[in-house]
Amino acid sequence: MLETVYSQKMKLLLDRLRCRIQLPDQFADLENRRGVLPAQALDMRRTTRLYCPGKLLIESFASLPSVPRNHQYVVGYSIDISSSGIRFLHDTELYPGEQVTLWTSAQQLTCTVVRCRRMNELCFEIGASFTEDDPTVDGPQDIENPDQDQAHRGEDFMN
Repeated sequence: MLETVYSQKMKLLLDRLRCRIQLPDQFADLENRRGVLPAQALDMRRTTRLYCPGKLLIESFASLPSVPRNHQYVVGYSIDISSSGIRFLHDTELYPGEQVTLWTSAQQLTCTVVRCRRMNELCFEIGASFTEDDPTVDGPQDIENPDQDQAHRGEDFMN
């Protein structure tokens, strides 16, 4: 029951917020990608990555002293996921070490940014690793109003 309510609220919120990302040509078919990502020649990854395209909410807050940020929610796109991290698209540059919470249609993930690559003016490809412990584990205070402050919870991912 709670999962259904959460999923419905997330869909409502995703529908209400405008996505500012300008997808580059290489991601034009993002929604059609499925399955395991093919390995590349110098790929040093420890785990397999799977395509998981879809919209998600990105909650950012001031997690680095040198990078002042307002607490905000924006719409992003997930690209792929592994057991240790996720790759997603964001309309704003994030810096290694910053923490964000990704809200999928099913649950939330607390992540630490590992890398950021600019694709165009309004598209950044972010690589993030999942954070083990979340010091502010709590439910959202007002998921229907993204301007309100919210706590977040890290859990498993899959829509």
